[in-house]
Amino acid sequence: MPKRPGLCMYTIYLATFVAVFFTVVPTLFGVSFTWTTVPGIILGILTYVWVNRRAGKRVEAVTQAADAEMASLQQLMARPPATPAQQKQLQAAAGQKIQASVEILKQGFIFQKWQLGAATMLNARIGMLLFVRWAQMQQGSPTDALPYLEKSRVKGVTAKLMSSMWPAWAMLAVCYYKGENALSKAAEVLEEAVKHAAKEGLLWSLYAWMLEQEDQTDAAIDVLARGKAGAADDGRLAENLTLLQNGKKMQMRAYGEQWYQFGLERPRIADPRHQQPRMAHPRARGGRRR
Repeated sequence: MPKRPGLCMYTIYLATFVAVFFTVVPTLFGVSFTWTTVPGIILGILTYVWVNRRAGKRVEAVTQAADAEMASLQQLMARPPATPAQQKQLQAAAGQKIQASVEILKQGFIFQKWQLGAATMLNARIGMLLFVRWAQMQQGSPTDALPYLEKSRVKGVTAKLMSSMWPAWAMLAVCYYKGENALSKAAEVLEEAVKHAAKEGLLWSLYAWMLEQEDQTDAAIDVLARGKAGAADDGRLAENLTLLQNGKKMQMRAYGEQWYQFGLERPRIADPRHQQPRMAHPRARGGRRR
């Protein structure tokens, strides 16, 4: 189980210790607080920044190692199998690559108390990988990804700063949607997500698509109308809004691989580019509900 994200407490403790030490100790030798307070605070801040960055370098090394596994997976998936047996072998190998990347990322949790946001980012990436393994490769289950994706969900100012993690939040919503009578939970996640990633047209469209699937067309139109204001440059969103207003179904294929990564629809088999799952990069930004 992933650990709960939190503040980089060890870094804060160390920075506080440095600040107090260089503020108080000189006064024991007769130096006035007037001359030690500001330097102590500055040294504490510098310590925090320095330690946080060093921990960040360690986390970056872990993520780069995981990226290497995913890069090899991309190369593997680029070679389409010639026979069903080869396809089965390819799927198994892809699942192993994803699991290897997950295990590498888990090593980064030792730095979660040293670097701000490390745990949230690691949980998001692990959750996305496990989600893709389930949604695109039918390996595992949504419960594998769910605890990690739940821990990637942040709110308020933190969510605004980490809005690039919106795909993880969208995948969390899909996990809820795939559950029994869980549209309300999915909508809650997506409503919060669009507040902080309002320029992401696919996020709005995903939200509206779920509502449309549950025959809540008016609510879907309302979502797309709000999304059109936030993601004004997304013509696909505007087209879907027009379709719904004209009593037609939304068309999500124009989003391509970004859409198919959620596993809610399958690519048309006739398109050779989609014979095998195309892996969405976990740092970037299945069928219908059963």
